[in-house]
Amino acid sequence: MGGFDPVQTEDVFRAANEQIAEKARELELQQQPIPFLCECSDKRCFAHLFLILEQYEEARAGPAFYVTIAGHEVVGAVVVASHERFALTEKI
Repeated sequence: MGGFDPVQTEDVFRAANEQIAEKARELELQQQPIPFLCECSDKRCFAHLFLILEQYEEARAGPAFYVTIAGHEVVGAVVVASHERFALTEKI
């Protein structure tokens, strides 16, 4: 059996959030808060961030950005913006 690249927890949560955002766009839910998953590195974290679609899309401006509950961490990332309900981190 060969080696493999381990999937990072935050990447799994990020992919799930992309699907949530896609469904929200389909349902035209632009102006109401949508429950997104915290994209931290803790695989036991099931915290939700309630963001309107525009906030989520702004957080996705960079390919290495992750949105988390304030105080939660992404391994190998630094906090680049902090808001009342969430933090934006970027992997370096």
